[in-house]
Amino acid sequence: MPAKVDEGYCVFGAAVLDRQLQALAGEAGGVRLAEDIEFVHRMRVASRRLRAAMPLFESCLPPKAYKTWLRKVRRVTRALGAARDTDVQMNVLQEFQADHTEPLYQHGLRRLNLRLSQQRQRLQQEVIAALDQFDASHTIQDMQERLIPLLARQGQVYLYTPHLYLRAYEALVTRMEDFLGYEQYIDKPECVAELHAMRIAAKRLRYTLEVFAPIYPGEMKSALQAIRKVQEALGDIHDCDVWTTFLPQFLEEEQALTFEFYGHNRNFRRLVPGLQCFLEDRRSKREKDYRSFLVYWAKTKDHGIWQEVLNTIRIPFFLGEQNSAGASPQASSDSGDKSQ
Repeated sequence: MPAKVDEGYCVFGAAVLDRQLQALAGEAGGVRLAEDIEFVHRMRVASRRLRAAMPLFESCLPPKAYKTWLRKVRRVTRALGAARDTDVQMNVLQEFQADHTEPLYQHGLRRLNLRLSQQRQRLQQEVIAALDQFDASHTIQDMQERLIPLLARQGQVYLYTPHLYLRAYEALVTRMEDFLGYEQYIDKPECVAELHAMRIAAKRLRYTLEVFAPIYPGEMKSALQAIRKVQEALGDIHDCDVWTTFLPQFLEEEQALTFEFYGHNRNFRRLVPGLQCFLEDRRSKREKDYRSFLVYWAKTKDHGIWQEVLNTIRIPFFLGEQNSAGASPQASSDSGDKSQ
């Protein structure tokens, strides 16, 4: 651990990182088997949480190793992300198929399902390759080995120092400013890229809140619930945006493939009704989800959720060491476990 780094802060961070490493490792077997899509989802989330936490505690880790570890975790996240996105698309499509059983629609919907299934099979090979590389790098084992001395200091070092609250304040203010910086686009439904960026900022804020929630026992619950709902709402909107861009492209590609194979487009015409119906459904859902998001966002503003977070994180920092403790280490540790 470099000189002048607060030991208590690093011991606190070691516990955070160790939890995410265990969560990441625990899902790998299920991801390889590919029998339940939730394994991919949980491992992707664990990798994202780890990536969000690592920069917060970079000063507690060996500089060269830190950069290598972060790069390898990013590779796993990317591989899992593509697979997870396809899993979600297939689920949405299959639910739509179940509600639209008319023969007129089935040709196009079945073709789309076939292409997504083929894509998912290819992506599974990439996921396995990424996991093989990750396992061969011994990233999890190396990180855990570095964390052992810090973890051994739990219960021996006072964690809840002004330094911890100061670092939490700096990280959360940065994330909050980034997130709220996109508020200017909320009333502009055509700003697809900006709304998606706001979703990413919300996700990063949420993960940072989860890291530091244990030092504010019970005070971040409403904020975490709100940011989770905002992230999910923006995610639903983004998913519809992806479909409304993808489906017209898919129609063009299938038309070209059909003409190349048959020399005419008569068979392609059977695909159009189902895919066009699905496209209109996604556009309609996007409008509905967007309106719901606006209503919920107004509620968060009325209730002062975001200002409440800023007030909470400022108080211990400005009161100093005596009041910054806030809670006993044991109580805060228990609270942190529940927040994960």
